Amino acid sequence: MKGQPAGADPYPDSLQRLLKTTSTDTGRAQLFFLLSDYWSDKDSTKALQYITGYFRESIRSDYYDALAHFYRGGVYFEYNYQQAQQEYMTADRLLSGYSTPAAILYRSRAWHNYGVLEQKKDDNRSFIDIQLNKAIPLALQAGDTNRVAWNYKEVGLVFMNFEEYDKAQEYFRRALALLHRPAVRRLPPSDADRELLADCYIDIAKAYLLNDDTPPARPALDSAGSLLASLPNSSYQPSRYLLEGMYYARTGPRQNALDNLDKGEALARSQNRSYDVFSILFEKYDVYRREKKFAEARKILQQVYDFNQLMPLTSNQRLLFHELAETEAALGHDRLAYQWMQAYSRLSDSLAKAGTTVQIAALEARYRSSEKEREILELHNKSKIQKLLLLGGIILLSIIILFLGYRFRQRKLQAEQQLRSLQQQQRIAVANALLNGEERERQRLARDLHDGLGGMLAGVKIHLSEMAFAYREEQGNPALQKIIRQLDNSVRELRHIAHNLMPESLVRSGLEVALNDLCESSGNGSTKVVFQMMNIATDIPKPTQLLLYRIVQELLSNVLKHAGASEVFVQCSQSEDIFYITVEDDGAGFDQEVMVHRKGIGLDNIRHRVDFLKGSLEIESNPGKGTIVNIEINVA
Repeated sequence: MKGQPAGADPYPDSLQRLLKTTSTDTGRAQLFFLLSDYWSDKDSTKALQYITGYFRESIRSDYYDALAHFYRGGVYFEYNYQQAQQEYMTADRLLSGYSTPAAILYRSRAWHNYGVLEQKKDDNRSFIDIQLNKAIPLALQAGDTNRVAWNYKEVGLVFMNFEEYDKAQEYFRRALALLHRPAVRRLPPSDADRELLADCYIDIAKAYLLNDDTPPARPALDSAGSLLASLPNSSYQPSRYLLEGMYYARTGPRQNALDNLDKGEALARSQNRSYDVFSILFEKYDVYRREKKFAEARKILQQVYDFNQLMPLTSNQRLLFHELAETEAALGHDRLAYQWMQAYSRLSDSLAKAGTTVQIAALEARYRSSEKEREILELHNKSKIQKLLLLGGIILLSIIILFLGYRFRQRKLQAEQQLRSLQQQQRIAVANALLNGEERERQRLARDLHDGLGGMLAGVKIHLSEMAFAYREEQGNPALQKIIRQLDNSVRELRHIAHNLMPESLVRSGLEVALNDLCESSGNGSTKVVFQMMNIATDIPKPTQLLLYRIVQELLSNVLKHAGASEVFVQCSQSEDIFYITVEDDGAGFDQEVMVHRKGIGLDNIRHRVDFLKGSLEIESNPGKGTIVNIEINVA
């Protein structure tokens, strides 16, 4: 429970009272872990005592032993990286035999924390590798979308710290796409959900601003502000105010920047968020520096200097000394500027000296190694040298043979890859020809039905109506009236078939109107179709619009024919170039393992169209629990 308020609050006392009165094994184990987690970042001695208390109980099992090692890793997290990593790996090993979502999620958290410790050791490459290949796949397997999004966001922050802003934006967008994906039950989001989504918008806005790409930052900040509007004291509000200040510092008006930074500083101080206070003060300085108001900038830098004594990071001090020197020089205070520059130089020299010492040690080790090698060579006689040369020749020949074999294998692999690529291109071309031919045939049939057979039926109806009118004085002809009604039904059915073959609304009014018409016309007395659309662009190419329409049409047709559902929910949305389709029903569902071995024209048509558009298709279904189909397609 990291993040629980510190101090003598009632939370640990209530857990302690529960521990005294709880008799069940699982209940006592969970209370030991909660108490250890609470104290892990406050009093490590107490935290370890609770883990030891668990191991003294008679409730031992591999599962709960694994959780004990996981929470013991949290105790060592801040001061013994190696021990903490050992605990997390022990937890992962013990949990690997369990397939429950909770166990898999603990494994994901263990790998995530292991990666964070690698990051603390300045190994960002290992951190990213662990998140992408361990933590995120396990979180996906556990079905925890929020944790996957959080891990993507952390990878984006690493790339942003290394000024790879485009790469950072890519991972922030992945996190946002996951958090925006419609949930199975569509429940209202919790405060934690809103804060996580707002934090993602704040981070991507920062990446835009640092990359001097101001326009897209505004909608991201507006989204973050809307999500946090009902949470004025959220710990994410200082970061939002900081980014608002950065935005207005670049676009104006300047006073808006200072107002937002003042609000953020006040809130960060009230929440004891030292890093946020430092960042906001430095952004205030930058606002005044841009305006060349160096006296005000100097006052802010003095505040930053005083505040930095509470968290004296060397990198912060170097930057601070340099900016103080530049500001004093701009004010004409040459003596003070010289003093600050000396402090900056001394700190830079100390860092450079530390680096030089390491380089010298490495060079010395290399020199001693060379000396030893030379002595060894001098001690050998000619006979031994000849043997070494012979052995070297054999090794060289072996290397040449291996290299030639490797080259042959590489060329073979390249040829196979080229062949697969050509086959894929041929399959795409065939699919394209089939789809285009199908659509042309649909258009021809729709035109023939509407203009040919439709016109003929309309003429027959007119003649029959004239005959009915001629016999009106004879009180009508029931048989003739019945024929006219059947003919009306036939004309309507003909129009419905022609519309399905080629919807006129798609040509006249675009994809959004056509999909809305499709959903309205698909509902009937036993099945209600609910359609929701968001941000559908009007500039999607017409062939792509037609394919998207066919996919939704086929999905609805499958539901109405086979699902026996009382309600169908259809959602189409677009985020930049990605088009999302979700169709969810409460019908009979099906066994996905069985469907893998069965062929269906409808599902095959959907897969062919999605593959042709290079999209992805996910189906979630269980007997008696309905079906959810999620499709993502790049429409650029």
